[in-house]
Amino acid sequence: MEINEGATFTHKNAQVGLPDGAITCFGRGKINQVKFFPDGKRLAVVSSIGVWIYDSETGEALDLLTEDTTPVTIIAFSADGKFFATSGENKIIHLWDTKTCRLKGTCVGHKNDVEYLTFNVRGDKLASTDGEIMVWDVGTCELLKSCLTDFASDAIMTWTSDSIHLLTVGNTDNKESQIAYWDTQDYEIVKEMSLETNFNAAAISPDQKILATGDGPLQFWELETGKRLSNNTEWVGEFQSMEFSPDGRRLVTGSRSDRVDVWNVDTTELLNRMAHGDEVISVSYSPDGETIASGSDDGTVQMWDADTGEQKMNIAGHSPKENYSVAFSPDGSMLTCGSEDGMQWWDLQSGKSVRNTYLERNNVHSIRFSDDCAILVTLYSPNTLNMARLWDVATGRFLGSFRGDGTTFSSIAISPDGCMLATGTRDNKVCLWEICKGQLYLIGDCLMTFNEHTDEVNSVAFSPDGRKLASGSNDKTIMIWDVDSQTHLRSLTGHEKEVNSVVFSSDGDTVVSGSADGTLRFWDVATGELTRPPISDAGVVTHLAYSPDGRLLANSSKNKKVVHIWDAQSGELLQKFTGHTQIINDVAFSPDGETVASVSSDGTVLLWDVSKF
Repeated sequence: MEINEGATFTHKNAQVGLPDGAITCFGRGKINQVKFFPDGKRLAVVSSIGVWIYDSETGEALDLLTEDTTPVTIIAFSADGKFFATSGENKIIHLWDTKTCRLKGTCVGHKNDVEYLTFNVRGDKLASTDGEIMVWDVGTCELLKSCLTDFASDAIMTWTSDSIHLLTVGNTDNKESQIAYWDTQDYEIVKEMSLETNFNAAAISPDQKILATGDGPLQFWELETGKRLSNNTEWVGEFQSMEFSPDGRRLVTGSRSDRVDVWNVDTTELLNRMAHGDEVISVSYSPDGETIASGSDDGTVQMWDADTGEQKMNIAGHSPKENYSVAFSPDGSMLTCGSEDGMQWWDLQSGKSVRNTYLERNNVHSIRFSDDCAILVTLYSPNTLNMARLWDVATGRFLGSFRGDGTTFSSIAISPDGCMLATGTRDNKVCLWEICKGQLYLIGDCLMTFNEHTDEVNSVAFSPDGRKLASGSNDKTIMIWDVDSQTHLRSLTGHEKEVNSVVFSSDGDTVVSGSADGTLRFWDVATGELTRPPISDAGVVTHLAYSPDGRLLANSSKNKKVVHIWDAQSGELLQKFTGHTQIINDVAFSPDGETVASVSSDGTVLLWDVSKF
């Protein structure tokens, strides 16, 4: 484990492209592609939350295009620079005006994710492929033609300079790749060649004479004949992206081994090598050939001098990790987010990331503060074994782990006084653990194990006074436990599917449960009876949170990518917050009840204003 200072987010950057109702966004999503605008003054970063537009001279975030409701994966510009096209996991192609970045239209028809986009030279036609090639009229967004290919994956395309042919290159199922020339009148193949290679990345030279492929060694091919011109086997790696320089004399490649390499096309000589810091997802040359941009899984976009390899700029803030959990500190000063490989700590007043706790190959699935803000308990998973850990909030120091004997934890809760930990397990148990206090926090013994559940326990929650515990399980039940006497009080039944989250009201009289059946149910703790009809249409609930004053209830869902805000008394739906592009895994209220935080697999944390409710 190591703790490092994180990247700084200015308030200005945190406001760019915010969805309605959001007041701040931490994280800019996972990088999928980088591409310079045709004038070289702007850089597009295609991400899991939309297309970021940066000033390529200053690195300032200018805009975020969020028309897609799913991650965006690919972008292409027309040769005349008037338009660009984007597509993502929703299979829709969006056409944009390059000058204004205003949406021009949409092309709908693909059945699978679009792998590649290319405009013809005149810019009036767009070709796209998902294994099926589709050709679109740019002016009307109408489908002109579709035709099937034999490509299994990783297809690239370009129009010939006279727009007579469409040139495609793609992997086939028989461990070969195919070069095909399509006649653009009837879109029949008029010429095809097979290459004895599959590739991870490929690029076509600007003059359309040379094909570069990477499948371990770097190889160059003559497109007209399919003849291999040269290859470089001195370094064998897994290429992720490659692009020719505008003059076609050089090739830049990005690989899984964190390298950005520049190659001489004629000799295959390695000219420059730059270390990005993590797996390089995408590389791009500026139109003048003087700058290379690379996007990496370390969450940064870096600019390099194409001749010297010197770093010119570092744009930080993109998150390559899925976010699983979130919690406000009880004093309202910090927000902590659990994700793949660790935790991030944000100062809410300054908007700065004040600490990153890196836990290699450890996903933090749940975070809970003690009421005195002294300790933080997390549920994390190294490989397949889930454990609970304690942390000192002030310093970030690790204090110790709770480990059951062969038991895998699936949920955690800390008592209000910070003296007890509750865990739910995958083997149907609810356990109570002592947290010993002294000069240091020490891990104590297991005080009690409850065995009444018959399936995995997904959620545990203490009542505000710490005297009761609720648990929700895959067995579709909620159980209430007396902490003092360590006895089972009652079982609550009625859900039709697994119960994913339980939470007590601020007065402790009500337990609310959220289920994969799409309902929220309100239970009287004393009697076990429903206090009102169930709320339906909540989605596949991932998490619940009560506002501190008990007036509002928030829930996140797996299937709707929506944060619901409910009136906790009447059950009325007050607001649907939309803006995340992937599963929302957790929600939390701020201590003053005016803000809700949500975290998503799209790599972002959104803060929503609920002060008006």
